[in-house]
Amino acid sequence: MDAMNCPRCRKVFVKRLDPLCPPCMKEEEDIYEKVREYVKDNPDKMIKDVAAACDVTVKRILSYLREGRLSTSAAMHGELLCGQCNKPILTGRMCEKCIMDTNFTVQGMKNDAAIKNRGQIHTRR
Repeated sequence: MDAMNCPRCRKVFVKRLDPLCPPCMKEEEDIYEKVREYVKDNPDKMIKDVAAACDVTVKRILSYLREGRLSTSAAMHGELLCGQCNKPILTGRMCEKCIMDTNFTVQGMKNDAAIKNRGQIHTRR
């Protein structure tokens, strides 16, 4: 049983999957739902307008977008940028092209490692 202090309220709680204590996690989910509903009902608003209307920071809204929990509307398009090429994206951290390029690079590295390891004998000491 791992006990830790909640990073938000500093109360001690038993850590499970969530990084916050249950009351703070509930509060976080309520804030997220408020933002999600507002964006759904007001798709023409910019991120700064959503932040002001929901009384949250732009940083928090951007974190929802990067986590993939929220997608930008047409009005917000261009406010969230790909971490690789800086092109506008709707959600997440990278655009589709950069995701594909990264996956291709990783697969190539795996293939190179498999070829390099082929034929090697592994023994236990």
